[in-house]
Amino acid sequence: MRIEKHRIDPITQRGQWLALRQQDVTASVAGALLGVHPYKSRYALWMEKAGLSAEPEEETEAMIRGRVLEAPALELLAIDRPTWRIERPNVYLRDPAARLGATPDAYAVDPERPGFGVVQVKSVEKGVFRRRWIGEDGEIEPPVWIAVQAIQEAHLAGASWACVAAMVVGFGLDLHVIEVPVHDGLVKRLRDEAAAFWRSVEANEPPDPDYGRDGALIAGLFRADNGRELDLSRDNMLPALLEEREQIKERMAADRARIEEIENEVIAKLGEHERAFLPGWSIKRPIVRRRGFYVEPAEFRRLSIRRLD
Repeated sequence: MRIEKHRIDPITQRGQWLALRQQDVTASVAGALLGVHPYKSRYALWMEKAGLSAEPEEETEAMIRGRVLEAPALELLAIDRPTWRIERPNVYLRDPAARLGATPDAYAVDPERPGFGVVQVKSVEKGVFRRRWIGEDGEIEPPVWIAVQAIQEAHLAGASWACVAAMVVGFGLDLHVIEVPVHDGLVKRLRDEAAAFWRSVEANEPPDPDYGRDGALIAGLFRADNGRELDLSRDNMLPALLEEREQIKERMAADRARIEEIENEVIAKLGEHERAFLPGWSIKRPIVRRRGFYVEPAEFRRLSIRRLD
């Protein structure tokens, strides 16, 4: 296996970095190949690599936050693991045969084990960490897609071990260092899935969308109107889907009507009172005054019903 190493600083050479990433399935989205990525489906990844959608040229707020917090996380790691030698490699690694790539956050040398390791740094909000990183047994483990990211980075770097350094951001900063076993079987599966994925891109055969997750992407892809009619009379699945849609809409209409009945009864009970006391509930109907700009000013009462935790 031949690995290419490209020296790069993504902060000042983001365009070069994006160009390198476009030709590979990078570690940060490799979980999409296995169906375990929470933010990117295989279909969205396919559209991106086929050139039909694109990564944003500008960094998102989440990307900037992760990049800015990377340095303090590594400082905490140096304090927590004083015997480790830690460095930021500033390289983009790629396996041109498998078309897999990675930008490792850091390398570490631990004198108690051979070789070197890859450190994947994540900054996590305290509530998210509690919900997504702590199992029912109280054990801390990274989400699967992050473990996959660390394993692919270790594979491409030729590292003998990998870990995730999760910096939990709340009123303070807590660092959790979690070992990630580098499974050869998972590496093989990633390479096999990548090979199948790139074959499908070359053959122009996209995977089925995840219609729940890919709605915005699909809508963005088909904004044009060619003015012609499409014959769907031989589509055997569509009538059942449309029938299901009608049934759901009927249930929703009935639910909305029942909600309106309940709210009208609550309004009648409140009468002229602004709010009501009911254990476990907040019930209010204050006067709302709307100022007149492009519409006439108005005054009305708005009902608010909320369950109290």
